[in-house]
Amino acid sequence: MQRTLIAESIWRAMMNSQCNKHFSLFLISQVVLLALTSVPQTATAATLSIKSTSYPIPSGAFFVSPNGQSGNSGRSADSPWPVSQAIASAPSGATIVFRGGQYRNVRIPLNKRLTLQAYPNEQPWLKGSTIVDGWVSEGNIWRKDNWNYSFQPNQHSRDIDPKFPMAGYRDMVFINGVALKQVGNKTQVGPGTFYVDARNNKLYVGTNPGGKTVEATVQTEGIIAWNSSSAGSVVRGLGLAHYADQALKIGAGGVTVENTTMAWNGVDGVAVQAPDVKLRGNIISHNGRRGVGGSYAHRLVLENNVISNNNVENFSTSWGASGVKLIWTNGAVMRGNTVANNKSMGLWADASSSNITFVNNVVRNNIIGIYFEISHNAIIASNVAHNNSTAGIMILNASAARIYNNTLARNRANLLVQETSRNNTKSNEISKGITWITRNTIVKNNIFWNSSGTMFYAPGCAVKEPSSLMVPTTNNNAYYRTSTSQPANLIWGLSGNQCSQTFSSLASFRSATGLESNSLDVVNSSDDPFFVNASANDFRLKSGSPAIGRGEPLPNDIANAIGVSAGSTVNLGALKY
Repeated sequence: MQRTLIAESIWRAMMNSQCNKHFSLFLISQVVLLALTSVPQTATAATLSIKSTSYPIPSGAFFVSPNGQSGNSGRSADSPWPVSQAIASAPSGATIVFRGGQYRNVRIPLNKRLTLQAYPNEQPWLKGSTIVDGWVSEGNIWRKDNWNYSFQPNQHSRDIDPKFPMAGYRDMVFINGVALKQVGNKTQVGPGTFYVDARNNKLYVGTNPGGKTVEATVQTEGIIAWNSSSAGSVVRGLGLAHYADQALKIGAGGVTVENTTMAWNGVDGVAVQAPDVKLRGNIISHNGRRGVGGSYAHRLVLENNVISNNNVENFSTSWGASGVKLIWTNGAVMRGNTVANNKSMGLWADASSSNITFVNNVVRNNIIGIYFEISHNAIIASNVAHNNSTAGIMILNASAARIYNNTLARNRANLLVQETSRNNTKSNEISKGITWITRNTIVKNNIFWNSSGTMFYAPGCAVKEPSSLMVPTTNNNAYYRTSTSQPANLIWGLSGNQCSQTFSSLASFRSATGLESNSLDVVNSSDDPFFVNASANDFRLKSGSPAIGRGEPLPNDIANAIGVSAGSTVNLGALKY
């Protein structure tokens, strides 16, 4: 079935909608409905794994295990304590070593600076669930009596997609590691589903629990580093799962979380509301709404994480669902992450964030790969964004985004830059350049490689202004298509009454706009000259690629952010991949 081009879809959405605080997300929802989306369906298998680690154990460390006893010494691997005893007894600055196994119904509030780490080469799982037995059959379903846990919705109403009203209910049930779907009343219970009757304290499942391991959520949060006394704490090598809200809740500065798995939690894997937090080398996946949520998370470092398959509960993608979403944050760095298959946005900075760096990430199979909205000043460089169902990179009502050396392939729109009538009214933010007006977007050294809709779209439709106000500089880019019409090379808004125009060649675009004077247009139906094997998602440049050595030298700050030398000619596309 032929689909309307994204340009036409967005134009209609803008013409028929009132601009408001989250207008852009309405727009995106319209486009997603039209797109041939590649975002996967909700997973049900609760696959859990932790990286193997071998951290040194300092002298004086405390040891815990799932079967730790209060009468033990707690000072050796063979004489461990329960977790609660170690947390209470260890002095500030101490290390607590977790032996492998399943820690059930565990909640750890930190009121001092501690290091929590895995015992070498073991997998300690902290779970907000308990094992449920004592089931009674009731017709074709099964009932657990005296069930005293119910996690009612506590999110903003806009978080809930009306098509998925149960998203806000944070109860979770797993049978033999497979997640069941929560339903709203007993009559809906069938195979693969469960229902919590909070009024009568009963839990129902539609899959026979006989002879199986049934886990159900009983705790809201896992590790809470909220008290300022916990600043500087470290969590490493652990696994946290089955919490109704967040696996990790961080409100103290300078906390480091590394090589830890946060998966299958009801709302978020990690919530950050503090400065100077570092999240490195973690696996953050299959969480209900989002992998990482941050507000006032100044100077957050998000590095070398795998952030995948989040929004399993189908929260609204027009509000908060995402791989990562940061708001009111200054100076965050998102570097070297793999952000994939999130049924939501991938990496998203929003709500008057500033000085954000997105470099060396791979973002694929999300709705939007990298999204910079109503914010100011971003480096978006050396990322690979492919197969995102709406856009590889999107800039909306945001200023001073510098887009260098990205590889953008097979996204509905490889790059989407646009403006609406939203303007900031806060004078203190405006004085810092946070105007919510799309200006000074620079686009250089990128490779635009095919797309299912359009290569580069910068409409001025909503505000009837020349697109050159939004994007004054675009050059040294390369465009590859299999034909001049699949897809159209560029769709670009112009001034006056003309909202957008399709250019079938770079030459015609250059003639009309004066831009892209040193860019490259390659059309070849049989052989891609750029990449080793793009069909297998191998976007390394092949020998003799026309992208080699064609890039403009990088500004110092962008080169430093990517990790390459400044001042010399570079290749086009992602430089660290």
